[in-house]
Amino acid sequence: MMRFNILVVPYMLSRGERVHLAGSDPGRFQQLMHRIRGQMQFAEQLGYSGFCMTEQHMQIEGIETTTNPLFWDLFVAQHTRTMRVGQLGMNLTAVNPVQLAENIAMLDHLTGGRVFAGFSRGNTPRWVGTFGQHLGITSTESDRSASDQRNRAIFYENWRIVKTLWTQPSVSIQGEFWKIPPDMEWQFAPTADFAAHTVDQNNRLRQIGIVPRPLQRPHPPVYAPFSYSMETVRFWGREGGKLVSFVSAEKEHFTPILIENYVKAAESAGRRASARDAVAIGGHLVLGRNSSESADIKRGFLELFNYAYNAPPYNVPVGRMWEGSRQQVADEVGRLRETYGVDEFFLWHHVGFFPDEVEMAMLAEFAAAVIGA
Repeated sequence: MMRFNILVVPYMLSRGERVHLAGSDPGRFQQLMHRIRGQMQFAEQLGYSGFCMTEQHMQIEGIETTTNPLFWDLFVAQHTRTMRVGQLGMNLTAVNPVQLAENIAMLDHLTGGRVFAGFSRGNTPRWVGTFGQHLGITSTESDRSASDQRNRAIFYENWRIVKTLWTQPSVSIQGEFWKIPPDMEWQFAPTADFAAHTVDQNNRLRQIGIVPRPLQRPHPPVYAPFSYSMETVRFWGREGGKLVSFVSAEKEHFTPILIENYVKAAESAGRRASARDAVAIGGHLVLGRNSSESADIKRGFLELFNYAYNAPPYNVPVGRMWEGSRQQVADEVGRLRETYGVDEFFLWHHVGFFPDEVEMAMLAEFAAAVIGA
């Protein structure tokens, strides 16, 4: 059975609007909340499997206002019944990994085990550099520079901390960047009675744990957005995370290499893996109710993407697009499934940029094309 997840990219500035500091407007944020709630309730009725967001902060311009995906996840989960909620993904460099592990574990409980977790290294220097200044990091390219290597080293250590905290009741991790726990005196009668192994004979704290640990065992499924780094592929192959690739159809010849490297890395770590474990395929949703509307949606999307993404500081080229007619989308999804053995797909879907009725129709058109097929 195929699964289709919606990567919501929210806007507080609609197509054609030019409003100063739209992202700082509480009224616009309220409107955005109502639209996301309504669209995700509609999407669940249509049979979509999951909701997720990227992580961005300080987006005062009103573009991609995905502040704290965990709050958004809880909000959507409260207004749906079965839809999984997740992130694509939470920054895992400029954060406190203990707090992040606790927050996602708590969300897993509050949603009844509907959470999937996504992690990234962060692609926005304004907020990653602000949040990560105590570590001397910012966002970086996978270019093997000193900055890239430091960013990646912190990412790996933080993932190790999160995973260990999720899977063990108490832990001690003495890493390059974090000492968990730090060396400190700890005298607490309940610890002596119920967790005596976490302190030594000199009352020095030696282990800590999080409350709660995740509801799902061993932990929520893990995803990671992916562009081209084979080092990233091999890392998640060893660790069991699924990559989500939005590369264009013209560059999909890279997909078999990705799958091969992932499966080999998984086997080297003692795990059996297939293409279904390795990758989910993503695309930008630009499917309208007729050819004229589809063309207008695609035109508006490309205007936005070339303005805000395929431009400094990101310089990200446009990836795959779910476009054309229902039959063309169904054929494309079927081809990808048959060619690469994948069964999970993501839709980059704007909320707030196009009229609400148009965005709802886009979800309905895609669902009619492929969900349940």
